Amino acid sequence: MKHTIKKFLIKKNLYYPLKYSVSFRLYQRLFKPEEIKLRRKEINFYQSFLPPCQLIFDIGANDGHKTEAFLKIAGRVVCCEPDNRNYTILQTRFRNKRKKVFLENKALSDKEGYAEFHIHHPGSAFNTLSDKWMMLLEADKMEKWDESIKFTGKQAVGTTTLDHLIEKYGIPDFIKIDVEGYEKWVLKGLSHRVNYLSFESLLPEYAGELHECLSMITHLDDSAIFNVAKNEMLQFRDFVQRQELEKWINENQNALSFEIIAKMSA
Repeated sequence: MKHTIKKFLIKKNLYYPLKYSVSFRLYQRLFKPEEIKLRRKEINFYQSFLPPCQLIFDIGANDGHKTEAFLKIAGRVVCCEPDNRNYTILQTRFRNKRKKVFLENKALSDKEGYAEFHIHHPGSAFNTLSDKWMMLLEADKMEKWDESIKFTGKQAVGTTTLDHLIEKYGIPDFIKIDVEGYEKWVLKGLSHRVNYLSFESLLPEYAGELHECLSMITHLDDSAIFNVAKNEMLQFRDFVQRQELEKWINENQNALSFEIIAKMSA
């Protein structure tokens, strides 16, 4: 019944305006305090290593749940999201914050143009530009993910680069990259140092790409230091040199998904 009502509201373009309304936020506070706690946990995680920021880039913004956390830390947030369903959600969710949240209906890559976007389903967090990511998920057979994953199609999406975003909006204090296996191509489009940058990785499948990403970061700043986040908890008390990070990577080849955080001298 609940699923049927949700589908009806989505069809009538009513679901997301209701979900991201003041009334629904009050409902959550009264009847779903666990969701408020999760939101607070996310804010606390980013505040644990980020100072107050002027500008954050949210690359792969999905439905904007991290953007909402970033608004507690930064004056402005730029959201990049190529998925049309999620982009519509972002437009609705931040409709009253147009002076603080800037939306780009594009994917990030190493060049401007167009690329094929593989679609699991509209709005899926698995949607990706990466052929490798698509093939890994379809071949998984529920070993790492608790569902059988089959991509249903693809579409052309516009691409831009981090350098072009910087030309348009300025140098961000933090860039969050969550692009389902396409991280190295996003980093190829960056030639500026930034204070903080994070990207996701998957071991052991993306070990090679992980080392390429680290090399690109240290090429920008050979004094960059690093941390690792799993389940929104830092694995090192303090940021460490690349050598110590490499040791952690070698000892955690079955770590599945985690986040690398780089701190540079911008």
